[in-house]
Amino acid sequence: MLTELWLTIGMKISHKLLLSFVSISLLTSVVGVVAIAQSKKIAETLAIKEAEEVAQVLATSIVHHSATHGESIFSNELQTYVLQLHHLQRRDIEVVNRETRIVADVVPDDIGTILEGKQGKEVQKTIQDGQTRTLLENSDDYPQGIELIVVPLKRDQNQIDGAVILEWSSLYEEAIAQVQPTIIIIAITSLSCVILALTLGWQISSSIAKPLQSMTDVAQTVTQKSNFDLKVPIITKDETGLLAIAFNHLIERVKTLLAEKEQRSEELQQALSDLHNTQLQLVQTEKMSSLGQLVAGVAHEINNPVNFIYGNIIHIDKYTQDLLKLLQAYQYQYPNPPQTLQKILDDIELDFLYEDLSKLLQSMRVGTQRIRQIVLSLRNFSRLDEAECKAVDLHEGLDNTLLILQHRLKDTSESFAIEVIKNYGQLPLVECYPAQLNQVFMNVLLNAIDAVEESAQQQTTAKLWISTQLIADNQVQILIADNGTGIPEKMRSRIFEPFFTTKPTGKGTGLGLSISYKIITEKHHGKMWFESRLGEGSEFIIAIPVHQCEISG
Repeated sequence: MLTELWLTIGMKISHKLLLSFVSISLLTSVVGVVAIAQSKKIAETLAIKEAEEVAQVLATSIVHHSATHGESIFSNELQTYVLQLHHLQRRDIEVVNRETRIVADVVPDDIGTILEGKQGKEVQKTIQDGQTRTLLENSDDYPQGIELIVVPLKRDQNQIDGAVILEWSSLYEEAIAQVQPTIIIIAITSLSCVILALTLGWQISSSIAKPLQSMTDVAQTVTQKSNFDLKVPIITKDETGLLAIAFNHLIERVKTLLAEKEQRSEELQQALSDLHNTQLQLVQTEKMSSLGQLVAGVAHEINNPVNFIYGNIIHIDKYTQDLLKLLQAYQYQYPNPPQTLQKILDDIELDFLYEDLSKLLQSMRVGTQRIRQIVLSLRNFSRLDEAECKAVDLHEGLDNTLLILQHRLKDTSESFAIEVIKNYGQLPLVECYPAQLNQVFMNVLLNAIDAVEESAQQQTTAKLWISTQLIADNQVQILIADNGTGIPEKMRSRIFEPFFTTKPTGKGTGLGLSISYKIITEKHHGKMWFESRLGEGSEFIIAIPVHQCEISG
């Protein structure tokens, strides 16, 4: 129960230790008080016993004197005997008969009076039952009271004829005087034990509590502020010192484990990021591969009938011209045809037919040539036969990409026309992965088109600039610029992050520039960066080596 009580009390250890020693000191004080009280009790018992013996001797002497001289026990000599005894022992003595009347007293004037009140009742009880009693008599002369003992006067036949009343306060004082040194020694010893217990309690509690408090402060600081550089000071070499050393080792161990955990967490996070980016790139590559296969298939399917149409248009044109010449010859030979034939000629508007048929055939020839160019651009853009690193003309890739994006560049009811300004330099064939590089051109040009379309309301004309040049270290540089709104400062550091986009929800995935950056930096060992001025536009610059197939391989 005491242990449970200590556990439930929310106190510091130093306070508990000090309280324990205070309890011990209080217990010592209680023991001292009990010892002093017991000493006084023993002194009182001894005094009462001695007084009882004196009163008994007096009573016996009175009875014996009466029996020897044949006189009444309450004779005149009794008064003389009482006075002599009072003179010898310096204490009050009274003798009463059965009616509690005083027959002898150190104060002669009280002889003949009957005891009344509490004293009389107690004396009467003693005369009746023969039991010795003690009582306290209060008077004006003695406000603190006088201790009295009442002893019955008995004959040989145990007949009680009266009682002897003896004052025993002096005996008690003598007994107290005898035990007074013992009481003083007990008091001093108890007080010394209390002081010693408090002193030892304070010292022991301080020696234990200070290291523990220091350890508690360090532990709270470590847990609240995660400061694992703190150490518990080693104050002593006892168990608390060993505990402080063990606690310091524990802090070091926790610090090491947290550092290892953080390192592993960073490694896992980096591995997860790399895996995620690789997955995205694989997905995008697979999508582009599937798109390339689809484009190549569609181009192939379109190319066959278009070539058939294009090839037959030449013959149709020749046959049509021959038929027109024949018709003109008939008109020359027969200028006045029959009325029915003239009506047919008027209905078909032969003169308009001569003029418009040639235009229609020419439009068909131009249209089929346009379709053939688009199909060729689609096949060149997909470049399924160029998945490996090879030397290609970058200008051809740029032109093919622009041809595919032609519908975004021309003027429509939904957008303004975008002017493309080319400034191609003299470039050698560049070793690269054509399909992937075309993908980069497509992503950058689409972002530029979106930017100029977004700012078309504020711009008089929407423009794109594409320039190429051969730079130092045998590298080529491709610059694609626009006069769009530019990129805000707070977004520039995240432009190449996966899934980051400045476009509205549902319009961009945030993967185009991220994948393009990886294709240039990792696949082609090049560099890709941008410069932007808010409200003026952005420039994306790509730099790749001219020769890199051996490096990639």
